[in-house]
Amino acid sequence: MEVRIMVMLSDDEAALIKAILIALRGIKTQEIDRALVILSKNDRRQIDRS
Repeated sequence: MEVRIMVMLSDDEAALIKAILIALRGIKTQEIDRALVILSKNDRRQIDRS
């Protein structure tokens, strides 16, 4: 089953999404993995404190 949704964006919203996608395209997978590891460690620390 395929669902398609169309959303109307303002010019500013479209420009913001485009800028985000361009920035994401420049990030290497290894850098994303490293950031996820750092965030996971932070999550574990918060759980251990509670």
